[in-house]
Amino acid sequence: MQQELTPKQQSVELIKQANHILLVTGKQANNDQLGAMVALDLILKRAGKQVSSIITGEIPKLGKVVDTNSISRDLTGIRDFIIRLDTSQVDVDKLRYELNDNNLEVIVSPYAGNFSSSDASFDYGEYKFDLVIVLGVSQIAKIDTILEQNPTIFDGIHLINIDFHRSNEQYGSVNFIEPNASSVCEMLVGIIESVAQGMIDYHVATALLGGIMSATQGFTGPNTTAKAMTIAAQMISGGAKQQEIVQALFNNSRSEQSSTQADKQESGKKDIIKKEESKQTETIAEKLAKQGKEFTKEGIKDALEHEVLEDEVVKFEHNSLDESQDEQPQEDGDEQSVKKFKNPQMDELYQVTSEEDTLAAASEASKKK
Repeated sequence: MQQELTPKQQSVELIKQANHILLVTGKQANNDQLGAMVALDLILKRAGKQVSSIITGEIPKLGKVVDTNSISRDLTGIRDFIIRLDTSQVDVDKLRYELNDNNLEVIVSPYAGNFSSSDASFDYGEYKFDLVIVLGVSQIAKIDTILEQNPTIFDGIHLINIDFHRSNEQYGSVNFIEPNASSVCEMLVGIIESVAQGMIDYHVATALLGGIMSATQGFTGPNTTAKAMTIAAQMISGGAKQQEIVQALFNNSRSEQSSTQADKQESGKKDIIKKEESKQTETIAEKLAKQGKEFTKEGIKDALEHEVLEDEVVKFEHNSLDESQDEQPQEDGDEQSVKKFKNPQMDELYQVTSEEDTLAAASEASKKK
């Protein structure tokens, strides 16, 4: 009894039997899907297959490292353009074509009768591919927009669904799904070795490594497996451009993270400075208020009894004068600091106290006379 083939083995057999293969990904292709497409496109062409690779959306970051020239943006070239002539009234003698500048001229020589413009019509032929491979797409609705634009494009054709998402809808005629794989690129290595053994060069290695590194977030994600690390090491040994991949995929995001951390540190420093300044700028009035005292024109009063504390005025005045002498500015910077913390209420108090002392001294002198 013949043993049933696994999905991977079925995929390999269908690839070997196909002549023209269409490769597609999702509506918004990611780096893993792009890496898988570029690698498989190169390998299949080396195996003698005709390949059409299509991404209609934006090319992801890995496109800065891998060659995307073979990727088409639409279905152009995948099917024939047909010119039809109605020959019911004309006998054709000869048919030829000529290329003049950028014009293709189809020349029909009639044997009897002649053609008019109404005899000519135009159409498209059937799509040329006989196998479709969808890379890393879990649902039909997420396949590239070419399916929405051409709903019957896959009808009657084998479709291989290669993916690692557990949520995959199993929509292919063959579904090669490995939920424990880190990426589509990791899964493709086995297929590539079965289809075209020994053909992985540095171009293919770079594409596969880029997909694995992106899917595993630079080997830091929870989906990083021992197999992914082993395959990555093999790709690097095969000449994969590891540093260029790192530069394309991760450098910008790391720079942004560093910038954000630096901004947070700077903001924290500013908050600390503001708190220190708020402590230093506590006024004399605020200090006295904490002691249950307040400024008035008559002097310093008890906040509750409203009694003028004359001895406190004199004491405070002398202490303030001593401190101002000790803190006499030596440089412009010190002078600015003194001015910054100067209390206008204290100036008024000095003035009132000075006037009272002057009147008291004059009265004392007149009594002595």
